[in-house]
Amino acid sequence: MKETQIKDLDSRVQKYVSKASNLINIEPFYAASILSNIVKANPNCAEARRMLRKAQGKMSVTKKSGGLAGLLAKLSYGRVNESEIRKNPEKSLQTSEDQIDENYSNSTAHKSLALAAKELDLVETALLGFECLFNLDQTNANNGKQLIRECIAAKKAEQAISVGDIILKNHPADDEAQDLIKKASVQQTVDKGKWEEEKSFREKLKDSDEAQRLEQSSRAQTGEEGLRSLIEEALKKAEAQPEDINVLKDLVNYYRKLEEFDNALDWLSKARLLDSGKADVNLETLMVTLTREKMSKEIALVEASLEENPEDAALLAELEKLQKEEYDFRLSQAESLVQRYPNEFSYRYDLGELYKQQGNIDGAIKELQLALRAPKIRVKALVLLGQSYMEKGFHDLAAEQLVSAKSEISGVTELKKEVIYDLGRCYESQGDSEKAMAEYKALYGIDIGYRDVSQKIDDFYSKS
Repeated sequence: MKETQIKDLDSRVQKYVSKASNLINIEPFYAASILSNIVKANPNCAEARRMLRKAQGKMSVTKKSGGLAGLLAKLSYGRVNESEIRKNPEKSLQTSEDQIDENYSNSTAHKSLALAAKELDLVETALLGFECLFNLDQTNANNGKQLIRECIAAKKAEQAISVGDIILKNHPADDEAQDLIKKASVQQTVDKGKWEEEKSFREKLKDSDEAQRLEQSSRAQTGEEGLRSLIEEALKKAEAQPEDINVLKDLVNYYRKLEEFDNALDWLSKARLLDSGKADVNLETLMVTLTREKMSKEIALVEASLEENPEDAALLAELEKLQKEEYDFRLSQAESLVQRYPNEFSYRYDLGELYKQQGNIDGAIKELQLALRAPKIRVKALVLLGQSYMEKGFHDLAAEQLVSAKSEISGVTELKKEVIYDLGRCYESQGDSEKAMAEYKALYGIDIGYRDVSQKIDDFYSKS
């Protein structure tokens, strides 16, 4: 599918686009309605889709200030079904667009749209999808790094560097992000023509070894062929320079992009054995991340098989086994981190969440009470602590946590809706129907379709 521009559309359609453009800041709902129809009829017009996203973003702000549904920034909607996207990318593109139209903050829909667009060779549309995905939660380093790669592939070095700066503010020790920024910087310098034609940029850099590594990296392709070529070159260098940790890191990254996690973990283990790698905490963190990515891929493969054979007992048993192994690994890592860094209270939240999932509510409460000391995850800790008290039947204590969480969440997010609903349940369990209905009515006014809140309101008025 070939991408088109607005100027290539029918002249009548162009007039509607122009009208919608003028209305985005005034009547974003109307503008979005016009643009949605245009995008549906012209799915390969990235410019129109970008204007639609602008209108939808304005709608989200309007909804937020008006007490309706707001951004869901950090909400996870589930796993992206990549096999289905590959089978029918055109359908996936439209389905994702419909889901975004229903909820602009559906992160899974933005990612699915981006992947479908890539399958259809719609470069600008894919880039837009990854942009929106990252902007929903700029603390998500993986989404940010994916966006940088797409920007580099699209020759948009300046944008890649800007995204990288945001990532490093939240994750200053992210080596991969730093490497990606370097690649983008090299690309930017070459594109601006600041290098003399008779000299390669490798000669311009003081560190020639680093220059060669950056030159190779800047040629990296997202496709398998390009990565295989880079791996072949890196393997030769690793044999000649076995103590060069940067070469080993490159191999880890290349194999990771190919999702060959066993090879990636093998080279990462070799890097950690070097003197320069033994004290590198980032390599230890990467080891955990790669192990979890490997487990997630194994689980996803079994889940894909189960979609075709949902009653296969062997596959169901295998899925249960893999999920337990993943959980046990996460739990062991979380317990290890808490033991080694007892005053890093964000680790307490992770452990408390896993304990709650396990059914160890007392253990979860203990960790979550300590997690409240970490400002960045305090609200999430309040919510999970309140839910843990609810499971214990301590609804008065639960309500205290949820009231605090509700007051600290600005705007109307999916998390806030969850808090309001749980707060209503707490009051209902305590027999305080007046307070419970006050919460349910507030939620009903925000999102009539949230869980069973509509039924609760109907039941209340029918009894009245």
